[in-house]
Amino acid sequence: MITCPICQSGNTRELIQWKEFTINKCCDCKVIFSYPEPTNDELEKFYQGFMFRKPEDYEIRKHLKKRKKELQELFVISETTEGSSSKKFLDYGGGTGMAYKAMSDFGLDSYYHDLDKQAKKFSQEKFGLTMEKVIEDVTKCNIKFDYILSDNVIEHVKNPHEFIGNLIKHLNSGGRIVIKTPHASNTELLLNPVISIKRYFLPALKYNSLRKSIRAYLLRFWCCDPPRHLYSFSKKSFDHVMKLNNEDGIRYTVSYYEVPWFENTITKQFFTKDKKLKGFHSVGVRILIFPIIPLELILQGIRKLLLKLKILSPGGLILTIEKNT
Repeated sequence: MITCPICQSGNTRELIQWKEFTINKCCDCKVIFSYPEPTNDELEKFYQGFMFRKPEDYEIRKHLKKRKKELQELFVISETTEGSSSKKFLDYGGGTGMAYKAMSDFGLDSYYHDLDKQAKKFSQEKFGLTMEKVIEDVTKCNIKFDYILSDNVIEHVKNPHEFIGNLIKHLNSGGRIVIKTPHASNTELLLNPVISIKRYFLPALKYNSLRKSIRAYLLRFWCCDPPRHLYSFSKKSFDHVMKLNNEDGIRYTVSYYEVPWFENTITKQFFTKDKKLKGFHSVGVRILIFPIIPLELILQGIRKLLLKLKILSPGGLILTIEKNT
């Protein structure tokens, strides 16, 4: 029996084989985790160019506007906060630098961290990111921050306890950390078949029997696909992580967020420019996938209705940590 790396319980079960890993679930804290852990070198190599797609200018404008609105809500940024260059912000796992750029536009002293060299280079070229604003290793950083964002990063790290502890150590009094991550065993993805079936069920068939793959699918093992995602968290598992980081003056809340409309759907791909497809191929592919769009429209409508009625559980978690003054 494999011990749960989050709550140390021995009450775990194997869900499925995935490449050279097994995907397991803790029956106590409900975290889904992979075993064994990949090496640090394997992870760093894996994340070079990780899902990197250089956004077009029109996409940057759209994403930046959306990001600014989201950050204002997550960090309760007001007009008095904006323009305050004394406030420091860290985008930990910054990707293409949208959050770094958004907070810089608000007038905050912003910093950036990411393992992906391509993403870092893009942020430098597009948003003027300088090396003095790049945090290569937060454990060796002497700066403390007022706001820290970690958007879909914690599921990739080997030691979530240590990860959160390091961020807390670099948080100023009165500061806030926001950690976003997929929600373990959520039911929302059942109505997003492009994610749940294409990305998880079909690949599982390469390493498991049909029966075992179906069972794991029904147990909703998604959002854990090593070496990409090493964990998929629940609210209960975050409670255990925070117990080990229970310092004086620290308080936290766990909330949920829904998968955006048409995220990872064929419909979105239909209406998005695909630089890999040109001319006849682009038209041909769109003709083939057009009949699927009405079905996805229905599924998206049903998904939103069931989420509103709280019949489905949302696809994402938000852990908000605050340090009292």
